[in-house]
Amino acid sequence: MGSDVGLVTSKRFLSTWLIGGLVAGLSVVAVTAAWPEYSPLNIVEKQKKKKKPVRVYMDGCFDMMHYGHCNALRQARALEDQLIVGVVSDEEIIVNKGPPVTPLNDRLAVRSELA
Repeated sequence: MGSDVGLVTSKRFLSTWLIGGLVAGLSVVAVTAAWPEYSPLNIVEKQKKKKKPVRVYMDGCFDMMHYGHCNALRQARALEDQLIVGVVSDEEIIVNKGPPVTPLNDRLAVRSELA
């Protein structure tokens, strides 16, 4: 007799969960059909669309390209969606460091190849 009570309780518990799940599922379907803008899938898509791209600007003279430059560019690229790389002019390098080793056109060509 004790096992019958447990079986009835288990059946009641299981049927409650099944009916509750069915009601919840139908509620989601009804809300989605009546108000598509509140659909769970639509809400997730809107959240993905709202994400703005992250842009990072990095400049340098890149006079003699070496591992440090490549590593800095790699790390900057890993931080964001878009990496914008600027090359400092010869005049600015002369003011801050002295005459550049590599001419500006060659440095721009190296930068273009890194893209």
